[in-house]
Amino acid sequence: MRIIAGDNKGAILETIPSRKTRPTLGRVKEALFSMLGDKVIDAEVLDLFAGSGSLGIEALSRGAKNVVFIDNNPRCVRVIRKNLNKFGLDVKGSAYVRDAYKAINYFAGKNKKFDIVLIDPPYNTGKLEEIINNPRLKDILNSEAVLVIEHSKRNTLPCSDIKELCLVKSRRYGDTVLAIYEFNLLTK
Repeated sequence: MRIIAGDNKGAILETIPSRKTRPTLGRVKEALFSMLGDKVIDAEVLDLFAGSGSLGIEALSRGAKNVVFIDNNPRCVRVIRKNLNKFGLDVKGSAYVRDAYKAINYFAGKNKKFDIVLIDPPYNTGKLEEIINNPRLKDILNSEAVLVIEHSKRNTLPCSDIKELCLVKSRRYGDTVLAIYEFNLLTK
């Protein structure tokens, strides 16, 4: 798996050899960052269900200010830290072994805010519904924050109970669907 663009373009990431992780395909990653455009530059990013850290590291390579990686698998977090160190990104990225739902609650309690939240849970586990309906999710979003959700085409995207979230784009790439939500505090 390679970094597609930015300061670390072409660099090869170490990944987890496992059936439990599903790395985002290069064309899907390219489409995702094309949709985000300049929003990545100087962004505070939260990468939930980070796996090998491919999406968050791509964000750092493209100019994100900081990325917090969350995965509940210690092997994944070790690989993320190794990749961050390998590319000298460890000062801009930090990785933690933690449940994604609990991480949202933790950051909300610390009043930590993010500009972009990447949500790529294992397919068909119910984790996506759990995350986007966490009532504390809106507490970690800066005004005009963006949520990027990756899910299987076999699943419909669940509605969020958070009225300030608005689906602005949804694109399908083979079995994968990317959905982009914007958060707007001015929404009634």
